Amino acid sequence: MAWLHRTPGQRQMMHAALLTFLSASLPEGEVRPGHHLALLEAGTGTGKTVAYCLAAIVASELLDKPVIVSTATVALQEQLFFKDLPRLAEVIPDLRFELLKGRGRYVCESRLDGVLNDVAQDGLLDEGSQAASNGPGSPRRSAPRDADQAKRWYAKVAKSFRSGKWDGDMDSLAQQPDPQDWQRIQASGSACNGGQCEHFRTCAFFKARRRAAAATIQVANHALILAALQTDSALVDPANTLFVFDEAHHLPGIAGEQFACRVRLGASISLLASLRALANRHSRDLPASTRPDLTAFGQAITECTDKLGLLEAYWTDNQLVSAAKPVHRFLQGRIPEALIPECEQLATLLGAVAAVVELIASALKEPDESRSPAERDEQLRVGVELGAHLSRLLALQRLCSAWATHDVVAWAKWLEHAPPSPASLPATTRAMGGTHALPALPDPGHVDAWLCASPMTPAQSLSRGLWKNVCAAVCTSATLTACGRFDFFDRLSGMNRFPERRVMVVASPFDYRRQGELRIAPMTHSPKSADFSEELCRMLPTLLREHRHGQLVLFTSRRQMLACHAALPEDLAAQVLMQGERSRTELLAEHGRRVERGQRSILFGLQSFGEGIDLPGRLCEHVVIDKLPFTPPTSPVEEALAEWLHGQGRDAFAEIAVPRAAMKLAQWAGHGVRTVTDRAVVTICDTRLVTMRYGRDILAGLPPFPVMRPKQLPLPSTSTGSTSGVDADMSAAPIRIA
Repeated sequence: MAWLHRTPGQRQMMHAALLTFLSASLPEGEVRPGHHLALLEAGTGTGKTVAYCLAAIVASELLDKPVIVSTATVALQEQLFFKDLPRLAEVIPDLRFELLKGRGRYVCESRLDGVLNDVAQDGLLDEGSQAASNGPGSPRRSAPRDADQAKRWYAKVAKSFRSGKWDGDMDSLAQQPDPQDWQRIQASGSACNGGQCEHFRTCAFFKARRRAAAATIQVANHALILAALQTDSALVDPANTLFVFDEAHHLPGIAGEQFACRVRLGASISLLASLRALANRHSRDLPASTRPDLTAFGQAITECTDKLGLLEAYWTDNQLVSAAKPVHRFLQGRIPEALIPECEQLATLLGAVAAVVELIASALKEPDESRSPAERDEQLRVGVELGAHLSRLLALQRLCSAWATHDVVAWAKWLEHAPPSPASLPATTRAMGGTHALPALPDPGHVDAWLCASPMTPAQSLSRGLWKNVCAAVCTSATLTACGRFDFFDRLSGMNRFPERRVMVVASPFDYRRQGELRIAPMTHSPKSADFSEELCRMLPTLLREHRHGQLVLFTSRRQMLACHAALPEDLAAQVLMQGERSRTELLAEHGRRVERGQRSILFGLQSFGEGIDLPGRLCEHVVIDKLPFTPPTSPVEEALAEWLHGQGRDAFAEIAVPRAAMKLAQWAGHGVRTVTDRAVVTICDTRLVTMRYGRDILAGLPPFPVMRPKQLPLPSTSTGSTSGVDADMSAAPIRIA
């Protein structure tokens, strides 16, 4: 098994991971010093996957605890499941491993029955209501789908599932479904009737869960683990599980998205109106002991709707967001004082409404032998659907609670413009239950808004919700440090609150000083200059002609990539494969074929090409990076964090921008050497790396290539003051406050 090599670094990492796992303990009390946690940076070529897998397998056997390996990307998840773990199973015959997925990846047969039986036409929530908590980035169809076409698709997948040709996993479908079609039939925890469901034995999700429960290693992803812990899902038992978080440098970003709240205001009003109609129709036949007070419920719905109307009036009267002004962020995370009590009361009212909806859904899912089979089936399906939409109510409640709260470290809070779309408009104004109707179809010109809130960093949530509760966890990546230190990841992830955590950098087995070099291109203009782009376009052909085989050129903006491509001589342009022209898989395959034929092949890519691709040997003899990947604060969360740091007298550029750019640059530069026999040149067309004081910090975090710098460049400043005056284009980046 040549792939099962053991380098000194691999043994070192295996030892550290095993010690961490064997320090596993039940989370008791408020204080855990951190012996159960580790940060292990393992350079490219270390063999970290084998190291942590072997350590986890040994610890699992000794402690009788399952292992969850969580990744950030589908590519690594698939590599683990289809390549690395099967290889380990060849030498560990009893090793069992499974993919761990959330409920939403599986079909719910009860909901599928409901769609096939036209339950949706009998009073379930419309698409506008369903859009209440879909993020603004969620995929949506541009026009309503033909109902007959959708019905045929549902019938086809139902036949395939019941015949055993399809296992109910969305990812195993030959063609991915329309997101909204899948939403109507996907499994949901709040809609699940568990063992009482007539389809429990054949349920795709519970079958997958039973397989995963019997495995030593379960392969998951960061978003799923965080969602499961956030909802106290039985899918994950953190106190009894050994965790490995691979690609852990992505964890803070994914956690920030996971802990954020966003709801669509207009769709939330439609949701409440629809729930009122459903409650009036379906609760009257319930036993008196479970029948809610419909008068009180209706009053609570009315009060919720009125308060949502106040929020709508506030942003429309003040014209806070529009197509021309898509975001309004509240200064220092404070909404207007007059709205705080309204949001507090709204959160309380929504809690009461949610309790009634949950009561009705649970009662409807209870079998009623006094009713006919058809009536029982309809009652069960309505109960299941009500449960599915309960999560939208709870999301709205969380958002209102977040808006009403202002802690010492405030959350970022903002509004986003939400133009009307077919998915967000009620499909019909039909009556529901005879006496109640959905709201009238909105004017196509009506503008809606997303209400949003997010912690500025996920440190506190990760510390309390993850690190404090896990049995043991190892975080690993090829780039956990920034500028040669763990400080940046420590602060964002909340790991710095556990002083006894293990911290280790496992050196790569590559001899970077012999296998390559880092060149600073002799640019006369800084990226701050308006002439930089033109100079880069002139210089790039010379840089590319110096190498005969595979090259990777990474750009920080699409505009720069297109400008450089347009300026290339015809012969070089014909050798370029540019991101966006074909799928990533097709581009890499064609790149490999060209290099195999002995031709020069040049990949032009953006930041997403800087990670997750492997180009060993002649596939990448030269990496070109247009400039340091600084990203001034553009999202409301980043702006809020920069604002807060400045308010504390701290330097947002030094604490956020520099380490973030350093971490990203280290990932990009690492593409040059992927095996012990590779030789490569990394060229960076940004002289600030050697002329600015912070450049020394960034260089300290890059692979230790010999640095070749143009002779005419001045040495960097050695002053020890703040970086605020060093690079005006970043330190003075404007903080947009609407």
